Amino acid sequence: MKAKRKEALLVNETYYFTGKPCKKDHVAPRRTINGFCTACEKDKNNSEARKQYMVDYAEKNREKIRQIANNWQKNNKGKVNANTAIRHSRKMQRRPSWLTKEDKNYIQCLYQLSAMLNRETNTQWHVDHIVPLQGETVNGLHVPWNLRVIPAKENMVKGNKYNG
Repeated sequence: MKAKRKEALLVNETYYFTGKPCKKDHVAPRRTINGFCTACEKDKNNSEARKQYMVDYAEKNREKIRQIANNWQKNNKGKVNANTAIRHSRKMQRRPSWLTKEDKNYIQCLYQLSAMLNRETNTQWHVDHIVPLQGETVNGLHVPWNLRVIPAKENMVKGNKYNG
């Protein structure tokens, strides 16, 4: 952190530190962009007035917030589908806690690949569990090595069966 705001601005630092207390006697880093004390900002953002403002804003702008969320979901189909699958597999207790961050990223990539193929081709694509999460004879897990991207038609024919 740079000692002076001007120096911090020159080198594109986010914060700078003066060592001097602010109006409320906080000795904390300050934001380079506006010079505000980070401790004061934290107090302001956690205040009851701020929480009430956010509740009021949400009530007044419900439709605007819903539209923003809908647009994000349309533009991020892969992430939405991956999160839905994760929630579903957790509910069924089919997602192990020992998955690594790489495993989770790989799963999300499969769902994004499926969404991209849906967008770019005239064929619908699904992420299929090779061994179904709740099959008739065997139960699988929501893990990378049990997932594959296949045409939706093929997945619908396969259904909830294990063909191994």
